[in-house]
Amino acid sequence: MKEAKKGKCKKCGNYFYVHEHHILPKSKFGKKGKTVKLCPNCHTHFHEYSKANTINPDDRSEARSIWNIWFTTISITVSAIIIGLILFH
Repeated sequence: MKEAKKGKCKKCGNYFYVHEHHILPKSKFGKKGKTVKLCPNCHTHFHEYSKANTINPDDRSEARSIWNIWFTTISITVSAIIIGLILFH
């Protein structure tokens, strides 16, 4: 795993230590795909969201669709509240 560097998170806009996230999973589609910088919170949140909402992990169009839905519509704050309610209820 590459070391995190300071930068701006593409999702939440916070300036923090960010990781390069592969939009299409590198484990399925290789390392040469498009990446974006995400803070640890957003990066973890995306992986949890995609695990819960992916039907066929080998489907490239589904992987792109999951990313687009999460990136453009799922609020980090709302998701954190929902996850907190589930974990601590």
